[in-house]
Amino acid sequence: MNADARGWRMALVPDALINPPHRLRTALPDVLRVLESSHYGVLQLPPPGGHSLLLAVIADQVAEYAHHGYAVVAIGVRGEPGDGLHWRRLAPLLRHRAVALPPRHLLRPDMDEAAEGQRLAAFLAGYDLPAEEQRRWRV
Repeated sequence: MNADARGWRMALVPDALINPPHRLRTALPDVLRVLESSHYGVLQLPPPGGHSLLLAVIADQVAEYAHHGYAVVAIGVRGEPGDGLHWRRLAPLLRHRAVALPPRHLLRPDMDEAAEGQRLAAFLAGYDLPAEEQRRWRV
């Protein structure tokens, strides 16, 4: 088995969670800490705006991870433009690369920070590739 510290897991994370605006700093759990303790690596998405080429590169990276046995999820923020995930532009790019859309989890800034952290941790713990895919790639 590969000794990848990420545990064969990657999370697409919006810029708003990596560089949170002041209004989100105290409203959301420490997402990077939750991801690290859940053995997920991070693939940061750009802030809102015209990032077509960057999104294409990110879609290529997601395709590489997905095609090599990594479980990939997307973590968004309710209330951010497009939940911070650029889904309208990213989803077709992933489909074009024959990649299933990763399961999404949306954090809610209007909820209790600790409860949201637990909800995120439970989502991350509950997702992985099917056992046959794990055996195919992770041995």
